[in-house]
Amino acid sequence: MPTLQKAAASIDDTVEGAMSATLLSLLGVTAKSEKGAAGTNDKVEWLRSQLIGKDVEFDTPFGRRALTYADQTASGRSLSYIEDYLVKQVLPFYGNTHTDDSHVGSKTTRLVHKAASYIKRCMGAGAGDALIFCGAGTTAAIKRLQEIIGVALPSVEMRNRLSAQLRAEERWVVFVGPYEHHSNLLSWRQSLAEVVEVGVDADGLVDVAALRRALGSPEYADRPMLGSFSACSNVTGVMTDTREIARVLHQHGAFACFDFAASGPYVKIDMKSGAADGYDAVFLSPHKFVGGPGTPGILLMNKSLYKLNSQPPSTCGGGTMAYVNGFNEEDTLYYDDIEEREDAGTPPILQKIRASLAFWVKEYVGYDTMDLHERLFSEMAMKRLLHNPNVMVLGNTNAHHIPIFSFLIYPSVTVKEKPFDAFGEPSCDKQLETMKHKQLSLHGRFVTRLLNDLFGIQARGGCACAGPYGHTLLNVDNELSLCIRSAVLEGYSGLKPGWTRLSFSYYLSKEEFKFILSAIEFIATYGHRFLSLYKFDWITGN
Repeated sequence: MPTLQKAAASIDDTVEGAMSATLLSLLGVTAKSEKGAAGTNDKVEWLRSQLIGKDVEFDTPFGRRALTYADQTASGRSLSYIEDYLVKQVLPFYGNTHTDDSHVGSKTTRLVHKAASYIKRCMGAGAGDALIFCGAGTTAAIKRLQEIIGVALPSVEMRNRLSAQLRAEERWVVFVGPYEHHSNLLSWRQSLAEVVEVGVDADGLVDVAALRRALGSPEYADRPMLGSFSACSNVTGVMTDTREIARVLHQHGAFACFDFAASGPYVKIDMKSGAADGYDAVFLSPHKFVGGPGTPGILLMNKSLYKLNSQPPSTCGGGTMAYVNGFNEEDTLYYDDIEEREDAGTPPILQKIRASLAFWVKEYVGYDTMDLHERLFSEMAMKRLLHNPNVMVLGNTNAHHIPIFSFLIYPSVTVKEKPFDAFGEPSCDKQLETMKHKQLSLHGRFVTRLLNDLFGIQARGGCACAGPYGHTLLNVDNELSLCIRSAVLEGYSGLKPGWTRLSFSYYLSKEEFKFILSAIEFIATYGHRFLSLYKFDWITGN
């Protein structure tokens, strides 16, 4: 217990006052359940020591700045430990797989198989599950599932023609949630499936009641159904109750699929295949893990979803077939094993091994340690940001979430300050009154730029590839949306709404955490004074 108290106290010194009852309760639970807790801080310190780029500096318009990374939701950071292992232990004996006849081929094949087996174990996969590595992230994993169930098409024209020919009972119905990344929305819209979008409830969470009603609709009876929901919003960090949604989907005969791209680096993923609250498919982007850059996307799926057993695989290539000749296409024999037949060509060998090592780091640090640090960061950051009248945190700030924060800054402007508008142009008195009345926020990308230029903090501006959810968060109605679309169509992408997003990953140091919050508070107070130093490009938004 002393070690945990010390760890919490060292983090908590960034906030005035005593630790909240919630955090004390959390520590009490953790202390009872976590064996060897004395080593948890050592593990996080070791992890920080391995970060590639932890001591780099770069030039900004205001001089050299040390780089502080707070964009983990977009991509993780590489680790010396993993890269050194690949250089010293893997690359010297690297060879193409699909053979045991040479030493390098045999050794590399064994390493790749071990990597896949380890990842499956970490994700709770059973004998009825198949692990498929796809492209560079979740986008490719979702697309692969669409190919596997037969709804992916190369063109909208082909989709429209085939959709008209399908009988209702042949056409998939796909239910998606309100937080979806474009990857888990647009690709379904462009497929043969009929997409049903489930909105938010009064608390800004997935409307489970609406999902139940939609699943029970007579028009979807006797049709193949699938739910594809984000396990966590990549904008607000709000967590989805995946177990409840899985139960609801299964009760209505639908498959339950979840996008763990945002939360996967920090939470335990357990397939629980066959259980009422189990998952039928999980999409994952290991490049978002610490140590994960340069890894492939992951699709872990129940084999019952695989619809190509009597057909060629989704991609035909080397390593997928047992026999092929030059006489008749129908003589081709493909492997029966799903993981083999869906791994065409030279596989992403180093990428697979790197992904397994990123999973190892996650398991080594431990879920209790990650949860402790992130809950502390979440509560303290929320307390400070909500207390600032110039900062608006988006989303339900009371819901369970991981420390992903998207926010807007509304500067306090007085007549004496001769304000500038959001694009750096001097404001007249009439414009000033409009600004005070409508409370115009600073452009999200401008705030992101100030974090970079003034403080070296790496964040992200824009809509985080979650446009529909952004409409909900920013109260953009259809009329305004069409106006924005018209402007973008005319070439003015700078008019697209957005925000600033950053992450407080568990391996941030207390100094970095404190520094980032102080930087936000500085920009919330003084950021608008820097508008005259920047030129806004209406075309690109830069």
